[in-house]
Amino acid sequence: MKARSYFCHILAVIIICGADVFGAEATPPNIILIITDNLNPTLLGPYGNTEIRTPNLDRMAQDGLTFDRAFSVSGVCSPARASLLTGLLPSQTGVHNALPSSFRVENWSAIEEFRNLPQTLSDAGYRTGLVGKYHLGQPDKAQLGFDKWVTFPSGHTNSFYGATIIENDRSYWEEDTHLTDLWTAKAEEFIRNNAGQTRPFFLFLSYNGPYNLAPVVLNPPDNRYVPYYEKHVPGTPQEPLHPFLKNLIIDATLDNREALKGWRIDEGTEGREGQKLNWADLAWQVADSLNNKTAMINVGSEVTMVDDGVGRILATLDELGLTEKTLVIFSSDQGAAYGQHGLWGNSSQATPVVAYDENMHIPFIVRHPGKIKSGRRADEMISLYDVLPTLLEYTGLDKLPVRNTPGNSFHDVLLGHQVDWKNEVYFEYILTRAIRTAEWKYVKRFLRTPNELYHLTDDPDENRNLIEDPDYKDAAADMDRRLTGFFDAYADPKYNVWEGGTAKAVLMYGDKNEMFEEQFPGWKKPFVEKAGNTFRD
Repeated sequence: MKARSYFCHILAVIIICGADVFGAEATPPNIILIITDNLNPTLLGPYGNTEIRTPNLDRMAQDGLTFDRAFSVSGVCSPARASLLTGLLPSQTGVHNALPSSFRVENWSAIEEFRNLPQTLSDAGYRTGLVGKYHLGQPDKAQLGFDKWVTFPSGHTNSFYGATIIENDRSYWEEDTHLTDLWTAKAEEFIRNNAGQTRPFFLFLSYNGPYNLAPVVLNPPDNRYVPYYEKHVPGTPQEPLHPFLKNLIIDATLDNREALKGWRIDEGTEGREGQKLNWADLAWQVADSLNNKTAMINVGSEVTMVDDGVGRILATLDELGLTEKTLVIFSSDQGAAYGQHGLWGNSSQATPVVAYDENMHIPFIVRHPGKIKSGRRADEMISLYDVLPTLLEYTGLDKLPVRNTPGNSFHDVLLGHQVDWKNEVYFEYILTRAIRTAEWKYVKRFLRTPNELYHLTDDPDENRNLIEDPDYKDAAADMDRRLTGFFDAYADPKYNVWEGGTAKAVLMYGDKNEMFEEQFPGWKKPFVEKAGNTFRD
């Protein structure tokens, strides 16, 4: 019997007989995985913010479990989302940077050869839906086993209004609906259509908000919460421009290539012409976002728009009697600075790219009444690469192999069991890698300087780089050994760019890959090609 048929058969037996092979539940739970774009957890009520309204996330945290130390594995969208869905590192998937959305290979997906969450759940009998941002391949047709497919062409947000919407086999122009509201409505529709079915469902609700990146964050604010935030502008750290942001401006001005080429934001649609963007303009807009009232009104109001969507999803589950049958996770692909260290946005908005906690730290809130005890907080350090192993165990599919994943299941943490957990996470974004423990943060760069070492116990805000301090030489050597050993163990030589590997589709923005060509004679340029084997159970 083929594996797909086997798992569907087993699922049917479980539903009919109520066999308790899925842990505490007789049948596997529905799963709603809500991911936001560039969200610093300190903007949310559950993480101590008192200026930005997040009543629904406050309720979700009160009803569930909040992780205080969750981290992204990368500094931009595509590699982080690839890790979330595969349990692998960027140097294993080959997705090192934010991908374009137009490719020479028809219907190309960046992660279709690896075990991935949607395809695995589909093969096991789940109904699956993507609603919102994809950013892992050409989005015109459903990929990765998704039954329902509602997305937009680009991974980049140009505006929250006016977008081509791709919905399964049709495309249409949506002019007047805020995209956060549109994704929420389509998610509600998916839930309603699958309520009462014998098969459980998996919904990947992938908001492209709050998206606090330039130039969008400097656009005139335009949503229903703007009047409130115009009167109550959220605060922002008042710090001088970081030297790495100054470097970004200088480098972009000297080598002013087109930014975001191939991201389908410059298409003419319904008579509207998008505008091309160059790096110099973008770099200055990043700097302009600092200490900027318009930017903070956008940040506050777009966060509350997402919170509003979460509230509607939770209310829909309540209405349909699905609350105790559904695991809901709220998180983000990566964090973002909004003034801390004199930086703005994700890790790519600096030269060299950064790995401060503002960029790595993400929210992670989990709710499943009746199974996950309410009002708890977890101190375990988890990463996005831990999510796939965790959900496989949570759904009883943990016997399925995830080849060479660095991830570990935190299933027992969810259930409140005592766990011997190694508090250590890793980060990589092309030329920058980092290891973070409870006590230390070590940042190492390839073909770039400086390296960084922070003693987080004494310096939680990462203000004093100790890398040149002789008193911390042994600590730096130990962290370097652990970081090097980790990537030696897990990185695929094909995609280990520190050892001459390459990337899928894009490595450095603007194709500024000369350093790799000089460092590694005969270096293979980023490529797009169909995988030799497409993953299926």
